[in-house]
Amino acid sequence: MFDVVRTDVSLADWDSLIFTVHWPVTTCLIWKEGKPAHTCILPENHVWTIHGIWPNEEGKEGPFFCNRTWVFDPDRIGTLRPQLLKVWPNIHGNDTDDSLWKHEWEKHGTCAALDPKFGSEELYFNQGIQWVKNYHITKILSQKLVVPSMSTRYNVTMIHNVLQEALGAVPMIGCEFDKDTGNVYLSEIRLCFQRVLTLVDCKHSQRLTGLQSVTNCPTNKMIMYPGKASFTKSSRQHKRMFHNKRRNNFKHV
Repeated sequence: MFDVVRTDVSLADWDSLIFTVHWPVTTCLIWKEGKPAHTCILPENHVWTIHGIWPNEEGKEGPFFCNRTWVFDPDRIGTLRPQLLKVWPNIHGNDTDDSLWKHEWEKHGTCAALDPKFGSEELYFNQGIQWVKNYHITKILSQKLVVPSMSTRYNVTMIHNVLQEALGAVPMIGCEFDKDTGNVYLSEIRLCFQRVLTLVDCKHSQRLTGLQSVTNCPTNKMIMYPGKASFTKSSRQHKRMFHNKRRNNFKHV
């Protein structure tokens, strides 16, 4: 389900954080493409949900898995569980509720915990809860009439401008590509923070400039922000495979 990255302990430090939310419908579509038997659990209130909080070192990815002995303990987040199920749920219905939290804590949380502000499972996951409330992506987009639809398509430049104006900082925007149909689906939005938790501009690629430095979405064609109606597609359509264009420019971690 998740990728595994080996950690070099000499790199187990970081200077910034990436807070990533994903669009559950797109996440589910990709999950179902992987295997027909896959199921999804979509949030009832149809909102962007948390993928993770990822410590990052400038010019590099990671660190990852900074303390392999610090295994995720679900009892440590017991009081947060009701909120996490709403804002940080596991969309993959074939897995347990805890599997996403376990992965995010062990891969990313143990590195965030190098800073006392994230020094426990409770502190790490609670920060995600606070950020998703403070930066309500669903509301920001809908207030500018950017809403899920299977008929309306959007220009990523317009989506970027809406987000930047509301946030006061440049976000990263991720898309998934259907190579058979040519459709492009809005997938992730990432916000960047300094270690002191100040929101700052993101810049993912040093090789590119402008909007292309912070997105893998095409700027020359319209993209889809799919609604739940996506799941009325036929079983044949569900077999279409997704892939990431310019994967090296916008990796999933």
